[in-house]
Amino acid sequence: MKQLFILSAILLTLSVSAKAQQPIKLDYLVKVPTAYKDCGSLYTFDTTALAKKKYVLVVDLQNTGMIMVDGKAVKLLMGESKTVGKTNIVNYTGGGYTVVLSYATTNTKGKLDMESGTIEVTKGSSKLKIKMHGQTSCDESKQEGNS
Repeated sequence: MKQLFILSAILLTLSVSAKAQQPIKLDYLVKVPTAYKDCGSLYTFDTTALAKKKYVLVVDLQNTGMIMVDGKAVKLLMGESKTVGKTNIVNYTGGGYTVVLSYATTNTKGKLDMESGTIEVTKGSSKLKIKMHGQTSCDESKQEGNS
């Protein structure tokens, strides 16, 4: 009887743990704020989505970013950043999520830097790591204070 109770307790604990660890699913941002488009970086799963302007992570040059998780926009603030070789690694946090963006510039077209790397999103024990493609640009004429 004691063994049955212990087995039941273990199964119940595993069941609760499995429910608490929801997988992270990044969605495309429904509307990208103009500030990110005018001067920032836009990231997505592949070059096709990039051409269609479907982004999963946007960051601006003011140390903020945004992702969409389960249909909800999550605002991010930049934390630590470093460069290792040709790879830039930038950490963002917000809404209980930690986002690590690792990227290298692959090509430059005028004022547009094309980038590739990974986005790693963590919340609690749930983690998602995807390959990404992105672009960074800045239209200085649209910056605050420039008229």
